[in-house]
Amino acid sequence: MNPLQLLESIQRIQQPSKEDLIKLVKLHKTFPYFQIPKVLLARYEFGKSNSDSKDMLHHAAITSPDRAWLKHLVESKDGITKIIVQFNPGLEKAISDKGPQNPANLIDDLDDNLVPSPNKKPNPAERNLLLKKLGEELVQAKNSEKNQSEKKEEGSAPSPQSSSTEKNESVSSAEEINSPTEQEIAPKKKRFKGDELIESIKKRDKVEIHDEKKKEQIDIIKAFSKREIKLATLKEIETQKKQDDLSEKSTKLNPALITESYANLLLKQGKKQKAKEIYKKLMVKFPDKNTYFADLIKELEENKL
Repeated sequence: MNPLQLLESIQRIQQPSKEDLIKLVKLHKTFPYFQIPKVLLARYEFGKSNSDSKDMLHHAAITSPDRAWLKHLVESKDGITKIIVQFNPGLEKAISDKGPQNPANLIDDLDDNLVPSPNKKPNPAERNLLLKKLGEELVQAKNSEKNQSEKKEEGSAPSPQSSSTEKNESVSSAEEINSPTEQEIAPKKKRFKGDELIESIKKRDKVEIHDEKKKEQIDIIKAFSKREIKLATLKEIETQKKQDDLSEKSTKLNPALITESYANLLLKQGKKQKAKEIYKKLMVKFPDKNTYFADLIKELEENKL
């Protein structure tokens, strides 16, 4: 379908023929993002008196940016006629100025814009000239860099007198560095932070301090520095935490052993006092049997068992 045929089908949408409908359906299937055939078919569906289908209306609504405009175009009779009157002259003029190469295809006239044109082959003579120019520019750049570096070297090169004086100075400085001083010969004592603190306090002692609070603070620091303090290591702290009193676990009675059978076993071993303690705990554990365990305790006290 060419643009003229599409325009004719738009003009005949109020009373379309079967051929027009078939062409519009083909356009709808071939170009799913083309809005015009979807709107025209939705207008045809709405114009039917006995039709309840709205399939094409759904397709048209998806591609339409303005739903109110679509409703006016589909449901009102004057909507399409006004649009046809507006764009009919312009479309006919555009088609007359540049028609499609093949009327059977709608987008043949756009082939020149869609298909990219191949790159032109460069002329070998022009290519050689460009390469020569590039080579000359590279040579000039290298020569200019060499000249600049030579000028810098000439400006920075020292005179023979200055070089001799610099050599003598460097030799004397090297001798001074290599010759060990008296301070370096004497073995350096490592100063700890505590010693540095004491020395700073001694220096402060020479200065007369009139503030009583500062004097008290200095006296406290002096007294603290005279003490021998040994800080416990992390391992010692951990071992102290781990060394629990294991005798407590061994002397404590397991609640599971507080039974009447265990008390009888203690009686057989002659440990009446422990058996009596277990009976008392059983009285607390089983309050319903208080009288029973109380009688057993009485018998123990009377030495009947």
